[in-house]
Amino acid sequence: MNNAVVLSIGSNSADREAQMTNCIAWLRGIATLTKLSSVYNSPASNGKDPDYLNAVAEIATALTHPELTKLLKDYERQCERTPQSKSLGSIPIDIDIVMWNGEVLRPKDFAQYYFAKGWNEINK
Repeated sequence: MNNAVVLSIGSNSADREAQMTNCIAWLRGIATLTKLSSVYNSPASNGKDPDYLNAVAEIATALTHPELTKLLKDYERQCERTPQSKSLGSIPIDIDIVMWNGEVLRPKDFAQYYFAKGWNEINK
């Protein structure tokens, strides 16, 4: 059975364009990418860190929630996302599972501009 998963993807590092491109390519390798928003600029929600590039992706996967979460977090670490980079306000890549089979798992993210913009794009 395939699970329908909606992801929020973001990067605010100096190489954010490459990070986003690489992440989307990586996602295509681990799941079926069914919908993808444009990649767009968003100000950091804390008002002080560099702007982000964001996108929203919908994927279909046979992976379970824990399996997919582990893959996503492993990928973030491979991209050098660390507690130290986060504390410095530099996020090489951030991938969050916002929805799983139609259920909103991260209501705070779902309501944020950086997610809503892409969500509205893929649901026109």
